[in-house]
Amino acid sequence: MKRSRMLTAVLVSVVVFGAACAAPTTPPPDEPAVPAGDDAIGINQIQMIGSHNSYHRLVDNSLLVALGIGSALLPDLAAAGLDPAQLLYQHRPLVEQLDSGIRTFELDIWADPAGGLFAHPLGARLFGLFDPPGMTEPGFKVLHIQDIDFRSSCPSLAVCLATMRAWSDAHPDHLPIVINLELKDDPLPAPFDATQVVPFDGSQLDAVDAELRDAVGDRLITPDDVRGSAPDLRTAVTTTGWPSVADSRGKFLFFMDNANLRDAYLVGHPALEERVMFTSSGFGQADGAILKVNEPGDGSEIRSLVEQGFMVRTRADADVINPSPAQRDTALASGAQIVHTDFPPGEPKFGSRYIVTFGTRTAARCNPVNTTAATCQPAAAVEPVAP
Repeated sequence: MKRSRMLTAVLVSVVVFGAACAAPTTPPPDEPAVPAGDDAIGINQIQMIGSHNSYHRLVDNSLLVALGIGSALLPDLAAAGLDPAQLLYQHRPLVEQLDSGIRTFELDIWADPAGGLFAHPLGARLFGLFDPPGMTEPGFKVLHIQDIDFRSSCPSLAVCLATMRAWSDAHPDHLPIVINLELKDDPLPAPFDATQVVPFDGSQLDAVDAELRDAVGDRLITPDDVRGSAPDLRTAVTTTGWPSVADSRGKFLFFMDNANLRDAYLVGHPALEERVMFTSSGFGQADGAILKVNEPGDGSEIRSLVEQGFMVRTRADADVINPSPAQRDTALASGAQIVHTDFPPGEPKFGSRYIVTFGTRTAARCNPVNTTAATCQPAAAVEPVAP
């Protein structure tokens, strides 16, 4: 464990130092430079743009060509998420995204309690590629698809969170950082099922909570914090409401993007008592507080949920080849507080003008659905400008 913590510290210091010069120093014209009024609104009354699969790096060209041939011959590959056309995107390292103003992220994590499970992926062995670094120690690993799409800007949950915590320590008045964790254990179809993944059972779910507490324990916004004296989370967010933006600065909030694991996560923890993560599939249930509606549709369902007091995560785009400006505009107008995209501020789609941005220094604004000019001024959703 000591060796693992030392490795994490080294990796984090390299990432943070490498991006230290990327921080913006001045706001756009007419944007407030000092927060104000953030004690009068809840965190559900701001809207943030963030990155989908925030760790993702491009797949090697040789693998993409092989996937193209394979998906034409084996339709099951594309159904397993291995359509090579939809893997053609990547994001900057997490610190650079934070410096650019992004405050909400998505990380895919895989259980690796013994260590080394993802250290020598099949794709790397077949095509003579370098093995991904940082995969030998025990702990949850961060990658998209085992054996194929395994390149990540931060190899493990511990490294990702330590990097973000170090950035947070240097920017204590930042807006809350909201992280969507997708817990992955899906096997690949034969003959690509080389890595036998570890399923997320009760012990692994407890281990995720423990790692989150270890990484950012004193900075967490937990279900217990939001519930307060209410009988359950659903009641709390639809009556009392969420913590204020002012009280949430410098903190982290996590939610779990797994409807199939919701019941297991609730065992022994009714309405998420003593849990770290929020669920995202508790529609009409006691644990319902953050809800996932990935397809915004016409925006009416999301708008209704937001008006009731829930927080909603949606996607501005799901097609990296032909992202839809109409879907983006609907997602932003819906009032969903967490809008994830493959093309956040500073990362437009190559060869086009498509981007998802508010045009602000921090990728946040007053929510267009549950606030008015009287309840939320632009200064409530900004961060202090560094001197």
